[in-house]
Amino acid sequence: MDAGAIRARQTAVFENVSEERLLIESTQALQDLGFTIEESAPRYGVLAGSKDRDATEAGQVVGQVALTIALALLGTSYNAVYDTDQVIRATLTTQPVGARDAQLRVSFERIVTTNQGVSRIEELTEPEFSSGFFAQVREGLAQES
Repeated sequence: MDAGAIRARQTAVFENVSEERLLIESTQALQDLGFTIEESAPRYGVLAGSKDRDATEAGQVVGQVALTIALALLGTSYNAVYDTDQVIRATLTTQPVGARDAQLRVSFERIVTTNQGVSRIEELTEPEFSSGFFAQVREGLAQES
């Protein structure tokens, strides 16, 4: 998927909402989802947060253990590698659109660490991440109206 399509999916315009109110509601939505706010620059419409999650998947561990046993039977040493921890990061920006509307862009990524201490970063670009977040923000805005 190209960058323009990803950016479009990560962006939504909120009508009749000030940038300040949108940023406040977005902060609350992130916190409701279990994120800890790490960086905030409201003056510039920027916010970042993260949450820790267990990344261990039983199938991945079982597969690695089976491979280790099979290779041991063949006389080969193998160090099993599987995911153990992940940090999910959310970054959002807001900006005014015209006199009465505001735009919100949110992106998610995860930093996965293996049992060997090796980390990798993965962008989470599936539509349900941003659309689910936008739905939660809209719901919060509707409750405050």
